[in-house]
Amino acid sequence: MDSIVQGLADVYDVITLIVARGAYWVSVALLVVAALGALAMVVDLLLLTPSSRFHSADRAAQPRDGIILIGQIMAGVSIAGGVVLLFRDTASPWQPAVALVGGAALLALLVLYRRADEGRQAAMARYVWLALAVISVIAVVLAYMQRHDSAIPYMGLLLAAFVMARAWFTLARPEVHFDASKVEVTRESRTESPLIVDRLGMVYELPDGGSVEALKDVTFTLEPGRLLTLLGPSGCGKTTLLNIIAGFLAPTSGEVKLGSDPITGPGQDRGMVFQRGALFEWLSVNDNVGFGARMNGRSRPASREAVQDLLNIVGLQDFGDKAVYELSGGMQQRVALARCLANDPKLILMDEPLGALDALTREKMQGLVLNLWNETGKTIVLVTHSVEEALYLGDQLFVMAPRPGRIERTYDLPFARQALTADARELKTSSEFIRVREEILTMIWEMEEQIMGTAGGH
Repeated sequence: MDSIVQGLADVYDVITLIVARGAYWVSVALLVVAALGALAMVVDLLLLTPSSRFHSADRAAQPRDGIILIGQIMAGVSIAGGVVLLFRDTASPWQPAVALVGGAALLALLVLYRRADEGRQAAMARYVWLALAVISVIAVVLAYMQRHDSAIPYMGLLLAAFVMARAWFTLARPEVHFDASKVEVTRESRTESPLIVDRLGMVYELPDGGSVEALKDVTFTLEPGRLLTLLGPSGCGKTTLLNIIAGFLAPTSGEVKLGSDPITGPGQDRGMVFQRGALFEWLSVNDNVGFGARMNGRSRPASREAVQDLLNIVGLQDFGDKAVYELSGGMQQRVALARCLANDPKLILMDEPLGALDALTREKMQGLVLNLWNETGKTIVLVTHSVEEALYLGDQLFVMAPRPGRIERTYDLPFARQALTADARELKTSSEFIRVREEILTMIWEMEEQIMGTAGGH
């Protein structure tokens, strides 16, 4: 019996030694993590510019992943410290209890924070940081009381200093308010920058050594506030031209400028709306619309206010918390339009944005596009395969010809302005609308026959 007791005592001593050694090396590892965290904080405080994504104008709304990461570290340290103190003869019974309860409470707060929506997270951020500061104070006290025990006091003090300083910076820094008037959707945002396309050419090199001349000597100037529609048969270079203006493609000759600025790549002065919304399926409608504003460092309160205004304009004011996949195709395109407008671009580019919609939804969305154009004063370039849509939406229309892609004919049209006050059905059945529509249809049909090599075959 004595040998069994002695054996159990030896096992207990071995376990105690392993736990003690493990606690020591865990403490050392956490000490290194804390040192790196403190260094990151110093860099954030002293070196990063206000435009950096890590130096948001609204310090009360830090990215949630950062809060959760630091909170998990502190909760883990608190719980681990409580477990270690259970094996320390020098610790009073209340010390591990305080550490364990504090860590568990912080974890519970983090769970609530993570499950909250974006608005509640912004409201809870200060309280989470305050909880981190309180846990830091507890760590300081417990570390001081165990100051003769290996690396534990150093770990606790350094982690506490890091989190307390970070919390102070978040809570005490004066809030920088964003001027919402810069993104207000009114005629005040009308751009004064013309779109200038000069002798633009684009040649695609083929794998077999051949080439396709998609665009040749395309030249035009689009005045600010115009709505230009691009129309033509397949292969005439409409989408290629749009992608060059967006900065997605580099032309092989010529240049494109927005005002005096050459376009050499994607930029915030241009917004793109695709045939499919290209939305983030895992985000809500609010998060999709406000994504660009947050990436630009705008404060969350101002961003939320601007998002709500835009959702009101596109008729989705009651759908902000919905997931994107819960919306119909037409509603998703409204979200895409609102997201584009949220960045306040000078130029909006649309690549068949209504092409995938049913006829009724498409006609309603045409009215929405016209109203947005009229209310914002934005310059818009829209690609479509529908002659009727090109006539109805464009106050300027280019008919493009293929092989190589070029502007065959230009129209200055009154229908877009008339549609702001007239009935859509009456306008589309008017004699002048029908005359221009048939003229363009005949022109495009002849181009299609030339492409197919069947001209005069009927």
